Amino acid sequence: MRDDVPSLMTLIARGWRKRCPRCGEGRLFRRFNILYDRCSVCGLQYLEEQGALFGYLFLIDRALFLFPLIAMIYFRFYVPGVAWLYASFAVLIFALFYTLPQRSGVGVALHYLRRQYTQSGPPS
Repeated sequence: MRDDVPSLMTLIARGWRKRCPRCGEGRLFRRFNILYDRCSVCGLQYLEEQGALFGYLFLIDRALFLFPLIAMIYFRFYVPGVAWLYASFAVLIFALFYTLPQRSGVGVALHYLRRQYTQSGPPS
């Protein structure tokens, strides 16, 4: 890996804060989940092609929302009633929507890290 690439934890933190993965200063989004093409500070092009975040979001969504549900079913946690089920569903749907920009930011950071591992020339 290149020496000028931040650590994985730094990249994830920058992505969660919706900041540029390279410099940590530029904003990732214009509005709720509308991604800028480039960083306004360092000029990094966030995505090389449309749809590059789909795989990262798919992985992050499964880790954050599907695995806990599987664990609940596997360990057979007590469910006191149908109201609890509806409340849990509502909380998960709200969290899924509300954290979309943060999850997308982490996806951009992971995409940047993958590009740095596979890139042969200078960083873009």
